[in-house]
Amino acid sequence: MKIKINQTDDTVKVSLEGNLESTTIKPFSDKITNIHSYGKNVEIDLGKVDYIDSSGIRILLTLKKKLQEFEKNLTIINCSENVKRILQLSSLQGIL
Repeated sequence: MKIKINQTDDTVKVSLEGNLESTTIKPFSDKITNIHSYGKNVEIDLGKVDYIDSSGIRILLTLKKKLQEFEKNLTIINCSENVKRILQLSSLQGIL
């Protein structure tokens, strides 16, 4: 999995490439553990993610909750069709 983090004045954008699943979740988790400390809204670009499993969904939900504690938002952008379908089947497209 490739992970890129870029900042603007008010947003931290995290771009992912690869699958977001149990076997690849550790590097992603390590990179975003303290992302709330930036004090900015976070965008996760999933345009190059082909698959997300329950561990990937869980980490996104955990990040969303953590950011809300600091009155910041998590936005998922550029979902691939596969990921969009998985989120819809999980009834999470409105939450994420």
